[in-house]
Amino acid sequence: MTNVLRWMGVLVVAVAGVLVAPGPARAQGCVCQKQGGPVFGGVGPYIETGSWQLLLFYRGYQSEEHFRGRERFIELDANGPRNQQQLTVASLTWAPSTRLNLSLSVPVFSNDFDVRRQPPGGGERVWVPIGASGLGDINVQGRYWILDPNGPHAGGHNIGVSLGVKLPTGRSDRTDEYFGRQVPVDVSIQTGDGHWGGLTKLHAFQNAGPATLFATGTYLFVPGDTTEVPTFFGSLNNPNNTTYNSAADQFSVQMGGSVTIIDKWLIPSLAFRVEGVPVSDLFGASDGFRRPGVIGFVEPGLNFVFGRHLIGVNLAIRSYVNIRDSPTSTRVEDATVPKYMVTAGYSVRF
Repeated sequence: MTNVLRWMGVLVVAVAGVLVAPGPARAQGCVCQKQGGPVFGGVGPYIETGSWQLLLFYRGYQSEEHFRGRERFIELDANGPRNQQQLTVASLTWAPSTRLNLSLSVPVFSNDFDVRRQPPGGGERVWVPIGASGLGDINVQGRYWILDPNGPHAGGHNIGVSLGVKLPTGRSDRTDEYFGRQVPVDVSIQTGDGHWGGLTKLHAFQNAGPATLFATGTYLFVPGDTTEVPTFFGSLNNPNNTTYNSAADQFSVQMGGSVTIIDKWLIPSLAFRVEGVPVSDLFGASDGFRRPGVIGFVEPGLNFVFGRHLIGVNLAIRSYVNIRDSPTSTRVEDATVPKYMVTAGYSVRF
């Protein structure tokens, strides 16, 4: 059994590569809002019994380049939208045992979605700023390590399984002014979807001397159908728009490796991340509007360890895009996709 578990950590890295293939991505920004991954090495993946860990995480990006399918759709770039998103997450984890961790994560968004449109009555096109900020959907989850962290082999490899709940604390009905009237903002910058959800994660790592291979897979199930909030673009010309946004599932997979360079102080890493929104949800109806697809990033990073403190900075560079069509729309779908994405995190254990 131990030998089987030993190689499951490596196998998960290989399986994650299969999930990178085109298929089940996010709304206009085409990036999953629920994301992140553990940094293995340095302070280590385990938290001692009775200890706490505080994680502060930031992610920011700007999307201006349009895609249809896998190809650039340059004709749309001049009039937007320009999608800018900033996400900050505070996460507190407590370990009732080294094998079991319980976490509470609170996200806050600051999002902009600017479009260039002609004012009512004619005239030159102008940029219209559309924004939404505030509390997102809070997550509560527990993680359990399959191998006992105090066992003879768990220091070199292990697999963690997480289950959690997404609370509907973020708003799905935020509005902003468009030429003097209030319209619902685009689904990509809404701070919530108005539904409860289930969160599943799989973590795996394999140490090899100073190097560590790791993989993380996350899937967010949202059984609810629509947010009952009209779509942004449909509402621009029709105040009585009844096409609603979908409360869509989301996923994220990350796989890569890190290596300790200077006595557990400097730890560069390199990973590949793929994330997005599927064409249809695994559970429940999928009647609302969504922009499904997938986006992949190559993600170099640097991690610095100072005792109980870890600071990490990553630059995700777009490497793959495949925008799919919405199952409830007859148009060929497009989406703006970020060229780069910056992530930074700080964690401390006490």
